[in-house]
Amino acid sequence: MDIKVEKDIKESSNYFESYARENLQKYFSKYPFIESIKVFFRGMKHDSKKIKLQARLKGKDLFVEASGPRHDIALDNASIKLRSQIEKYKTKRFKKAS
Repeated sequence: MDIKVEKDIKESSNYFESYARENLQKYFSKYPFIESIKVFFRGMKHDSKKIKLQARLKGKDLFVEASGPRHDIALDNASIKLRSQIEKYKTKRFKKAS
């Protein structure tokens, strides 16, 4: 299990890294097939903050992105999108036997 906060510039704070780790850690306990999640974000110079998440599942990579007025709001929006994609993967991959 790996949550890696990737930065393209060095204008970040430790608050966002800890917030991202705390927000995304719940997925590892709920969905054991997730191997890692990477977080990419656009820096402070842009008006809208954009977050991209790459989730590595067993046999598949998922990509979602969202934007918002602040990085933490954008991360929450991306997290909602990620959850729906993971649920789709789970229902396709792990169907219950009839």
